[in-house]
Amino acid sequence: MLQLLIAADNSDRLRESVLPAIYRLVDDVVPAVTVLHVVHAASEAWSDEELRLVLSERRHQFEQLLADSDFPAELLIETLPYGDEVPSYLANRAQDLKVDAIVVCSKRSTGVFAGILGSVAQSLLRESTVPVLVVRPDGEAGNPAEVPPER
Repeated sequence: MLQLLIAADNSDRLRESVLPAIYRLVDDVVPAVTVLHVVHAASEAWSDEELRLVLSERRHQFEQLLADSDFPAELLIETLPYGDEVPSYLANRAQDLKVDAIVVCSKRSTGVFAGILGSVAQSLLRESTVPVLVVRPDGEAGNPAEVPPER
């Protein structure tokens, strides 16, 4: 069975871009999906009670979203350990969970990669030993035949 790890940072992008792309990708295959939302608690000045409320709210938000999906999904909401970076954490969790691929939605960024990838997607592509599928935030999925061959 195909096992996918969806790195979810925003339920709107998950609903509008990532899930539709997965539906198109898997067609008749029912994948085992794990949705992982990482909370960067160290970058916020949350008290323990505030963090507990944030985690609870986000769990509820993602559970509602996933209740409408056509395939079963496990939801993991985890706090990023102090000192860790999100891409490294995602790459390590993908290995721990023994998934076949990581799915992440790109963001609009600046510089050379403007409009192509966000920093998490860029870093994840460099660090992961597991294949990474990057979905565009506009919900459009490119045709694989349109991808230029590697030189």
